[in-house]
Amino acid sequence: MLGAIYPLSGPQAPGGKQELAGVEAALQVAQSEGVGHRRIELRVVDAITPEAAAAAVDRLVSQDHVPVIFGTYGSTLSAAASARAEQLKTVYWETGAVADPITASRQYVFRTVATGGSLGRMAVTFTHDVLIPQSGLGAPRVDIVQVSDIYGQSVGGGEAALARQLGIEVVNTISYNPNAFNADGIARQIAADRADFLWDVSYLDDGVALWQAIKRNHVELRAAVGTSSAFCMPDFALRLGADALGVYAADKPDDTISNAALSATGRDLLARARAAYAQRNHGEVMEIPAVAGFVGAWALFHDVLGKMSGEVTPDGIRAMALQVDVPVGDSINGGGVRFGAAGSVDEGQNTRAAAVVGQWQAVGVMRIVYPAAYATARPLSSG
Repeated sequence: MLGAIYPLSGPQAPGGKQELAGVEAALQVAQSEGVGHRRIELRVVDAITPEAAAAAVDRLVSQDHVPVIFGTYGSTLSAAASARAEQLKTVYWETGAVADPITASRQYVFRTVATGGSLGRMAVTFTHDVLIPQSGLGAPRVDIVQVSDIYGQSVGGGEAALARQLGIEVVNTISYNPNAFNADGIARQIAADRADFLWDVSYLDDGVALWQAIKRNHVELRAAVGTSSAFCMPDFALRLGADALGVYAADKPDDTISNAALSATGRDLLARARAAYAQRNHGEVMEIPAVAGFVGAWALFHDVLGKMSGEVTPDGIRAMALQVDVPVGDSINGGGVRFGAAGSVDEGQNTRAAAVVGQWQAVGVMRIVYPAAYATARPLSSG
């Protein structure tokens, strides 16, 4: 019996359900192929608050005696759940949340997706390598808008740090409470700052509200690059329609990356993942959370549990996880899996996690535009 904690109700439910579905698809593929010759069951708990996530860890450990828990899609949920799992010396296997501190100074927490800081750095690198040269500006001005929680601080902090290194002027960092903010006021501040580029770190509802305010107030930007949890999500494009066209998002990949980013192993596994996911989910395609869920779960099922013999314990899982060595391109998102060594600053973090930049290029259609190996289209001018 393994545990799983995801937001299956509340505002993060769409992503939480997809990520869990990716985990379940990985389990189906693993079981069909007899990986590890184990019969694995998931005990799934719905949690929509940090308190509920931590309580779910207590219940899964005390009542179900699980050695490892999957989770959690949302960074605030993961921060609480992973901290409690660490206290109980139970492995916490994060498949989607990106806030940097989740793995910090923890022995039993592993994360297979990119950190928030790395997604922020991807947005900055793309701006530096592609958008600024396209603009012809010698001294571009940038505003960062970020939610005032662990997620926003991780991504925005990564953006600010790399911008300083690259000599990009961040004129203003606007931090806001996603539950109480003035979207028009933020839009007017961006206009007053005369920002050429915007890096936005928002959740879906506030991200949509902010972009509507930017359009309503006729704020002139060369380009906007959002990050996960808002700008990359299909509902962002659905709710904004044509107003989303041209907007960029730095995030984890979905299943539409170029085959050039995949090895033969990765391409074969992606085909099996798509088939299993479609079978379980009425023909649906694998969006970003689903791919992240599959990548994380497959690493545990195939590369950890599949290579263990005897009793499965948290310490045994931890020891095997630290030996995982999946080459870049073998995961279905074009990345690989190699966790930072014990005692290192990256302990428990997948150092081969993939990140990309996509752009809404038609109504409801996002295409990957960066890095080149992952790209399926060229960036279209957005301003």
